[in-house]
Amino acid sequence: MIFAKEFLDECLTYGFNFFTGTPCSYLKPFINYVIDHDEFKFIDAVNEGDAIALAAGVTVAGGRSVVMFQNSGLGNAVNPLTSLTDTFQIPLLIIVTLRGEPGGPPDEPQHKLMGQVLTDLLDAMQLKWSFFPNESNLIKESIKRASDYMIENNKPYVFIMKKGDVAEYELQSVRTEKPIHVDIVHNDNFSLPYSERPTRTDVLKIIQGAVDKKSILIATTGKTGRELFELNDKENQLYMVGSMGCALAFGLGIAYSKPDLKVYVLDGDGALLMRTGSMATVGAYKPNNLIHILLDNECHDSTGGQYTVSNNVSFAAVAKGFNYNNSMSTDSLNMFIKFITSDIFQNGPTFIHLKIKKGSPKTLGRPGIKPYQVKERLQKFIQLNSKLSK
Repeated sequence: MIFAKEFLDECLTYGFNFFTGTPCSYLKPFINYVIDHDEFKFIDAVNEGDAIALAAGVTVAGGRSVVMFQNSGLGNAVNPLTSLTDTFQIPLLIIVTLRGEPGGPPDEPQHKLMGQVLTDLLDAMQLKWSFFPNESNLIKESIKRASDYMIENNKPYVFIMKKGDVAEYELQSVRTEKPIHVDIVHNDNFSLPYSERPTRTDVLKIIQGAVDKKSILIATTGKTGRELFELNDKENQLYMVGSMGCALAFGLGIAYSKPDLKVYVLDGDGALLMRTGSMATVGAYKPNNLIHILLDNECHDSTGGQYTVSNNVSFAAVAKGFNYNNSMSTDSLNMFIKFITSDIFQNGPTFIHLKIKKGSPKTLGRPGIKPYQVKERLQKFIQLNSKLSK
C-alpha cells in the first residue's frame, strides 16, 4: 500500500498535473487528494468517454493528462480510446480499477464479468498496461516506464489499480458555490420551411470567414469535417473522425488549457444527442473562450439521412439550463451572421443552435491529411499562438 501523495508527487515530476474521470471507491484517495491540492487541476467528467476526450484536448493543448475510472466504466471509453486517442495518436495516462477481481475481495455482482475480462479487453484494444505500483519503491520506475512509453509511441498507458493499493485520504475541500436557480425562458427563432434553410456549406463558409486567424475550429465527425476541409484546409482546424459526440469535450479540454485562445466547436445534432452531458461540464466550468455551434439538420446525414429526434429538442433552452452564459437559436443565415460576429463571445461559454437542411456537395471527398498530422499541425498552431505556451 502507498499514500496518494507519493504517487501524485512523482506525477508532477513528469508533468502530469491535469486529472479527470469518474469516481470509484478504490480511486477515492487519489481524487480527493487532487481536489484538495492546487498544484493539480481536476475536472469532474460526466462519463468515462467524455473524460478521455477532455484529457485528449488538454494533451493536444500541451498538457499531460491522467484519466481515472473503474473498470465497469471502461465500456463508455472504448469508442474514444479506439477512434480518438489511437487514431490521432494522443498519449494519456489511465488508471482503471479492478472491480470484481477473480479470486479477489467480494464485490457487487455487476463487476463480476468486467473483472474477468478487463485485461483481455485492454489487450484487444492494443493498450499497454501494468498493475498499479502498490509499494513506494516501485512508484518512480513505474511512472517513468509509462511516461517513456507514451512519449515513444504516442499512445495511452494503463495502470490497473486493485483494492487497497492506496491508503485512505479524506476530502478536505468544501464546495462554496451555491446551486443555480434560474427560470429558463427561451423562444426558438425557427420560421423557415425545411427546404429554405441554409446548407451546411453556406454556414461553414461564413464560419471560416468569421473566425480569426488565432482561433481554433473543431469540427464534429462526419460531413462537417469533410466539408470544412474541402472548403479551405487550415492549420487551426481539426476534423474529428470517429469518436462521435466527443468534439465538445475535446474542445473544452483545449479551451480550459488555453483561455487566451477562442475555441469554436462545430457540433451535429446526432453527435450532441449522443453525449449531451458534456454540455453540463461546459456550463459548470464556464470557459469564456468556448463557442459551441450546433448545425442541426435533424438527421444522420453521413449514414443515409435517417432522422434524429432533434426536432423535438430545444437545445438552446438546454444550454441555458446547463448554465451557458449565452444561448440563442435561429434558422436564418442573416441572423446567424449577426450572432457569430457579435461581441457576445467575450463572455462565454456561448451556444448557437442553427437549423440547416441536409445534403452536401455530390463530389464531397475526405481530408487528404492523416488525423495524427492534423493533430500535430494544431499542436504547433497552439504553441505559436498561445501566450501561455511561451
